[in-house]
Amino acid sequence: MASLGLLFILICLVAALSRGKNVREKIEQWKTWAISRLPHLPADPVTSSSPAEKTQKEEENLRYALPPLQPKTSSRTSMGLKRLEKSNWLTVDAHYTSEHQVRNYLLRTSHPNVIQCLPGSEAACHEVLSIAVDFLITRFPDQFTMEGESITNHIANESFLVGPDCPNPLEVAARLAMEDFNILMKNSETGEYHLQASATLFPAGWKLQERIGTTMVNLHGPVPSWKEKMGGAVNRYFDHLSAKTAMERTNLFIQSDPHLFSDAPEVPAGQEKKTIPQDLQVRRERQTFTRLEKTGAVLFTVRTYMQPVEELGDEEAVALIHQVGGWEEEIKVYKGWDVWGKAFEEWCEKRFGR
Repeated sequence: MASLGLLFILICLVAALSRGKNVREKIEQWKTWAISRLPHLPADPVTSSSPAEKTQKEEENLRYALPPLQPKTSSRTSMGLKRLEKSNWLTVDAHYTSEHQVRNYLLRTSHPNVIQCLPGSEAACHEVLSIAVDFLITRFPDQFTMEGESITNHIANESFLVGPDCPNPLEVAARLAMEDFNILMKNSETGEYHLQASATLFPAGWKLQERIGTTMVNLHGPVPSWKEKMGGAVNRYFDHLSAKTAMERTNLFIQSDPHLFSDAPEVPAGQEKKTIPQDLQVRRERQTFTRLEKTGAVLFTVRTYMQPVEELGDEEAVALIHQVGGWEEEIKVYKGWDVWGKAFEEWCEKRFGR
């Protein structure tokens, strides 16, 4: 199956490269490289597992793993939603401790830049904390436990009041989880959904203080053609969203530094520091959407993953190149091609020996 997958990617890549200069030469170079890396897989051995091994394997399978990069055939704006596996709504993985330290630092030093809760969002913030706590103590009982009205995070050795008397529920949720939390509430007069509360510790090129309270159209203002193609569809989708129809999607950027907190657009050509291939990171977001049952607000979570492009395996490297090559010009500009494009091309040449 891995061989077939790589062959499929190769075919897609050839199609994507069918435009531009030196087409035949590029195709032959990429073809030679990709075929040389087709794995020769042995037949699956017949094995047996003990009950303990099976239980451990089942538990590992339950843990969320970000899907590998896949090539895309179109860069047109779309939601790209799929049904959320609720057992993996919030995640705990090997990056928890390091990211938790970053989150605590940001909350200590840049609180207004990462937490904003407007009047009227209090009940929804408490509901978010309640469902986050219920999920964590159920899904990860060795890492999170309750005693009275307090939850203990055994990974970080921290405890927080989480009941109705908790003064900062959205902040506590952000301290417990690896995800950012955004609360969208519908304005009865305009019919638009507004960002009424947010714990965004890892923004991707935007400032929370500038976007809190704004509509979805304003939130996505920099995204090319978002209002025309997606504005109405997103509002209708949120209107029909329920706790039973929770969904998820992924998003991808290229970034020229490893910072998870990136609240300003990257500096374009003429910047002080030249971007080199070793700087490039794949920034991926896993986003989930669900309706809060008690308050009726829409909860939008974001988990951010960062990986140096130089650490990508062969198949994911090909998929990334195919994806970036399929972006329309306005999408490339929006995602920062002027900043990292040249370094990305240098990485391609270095990686594939062209």
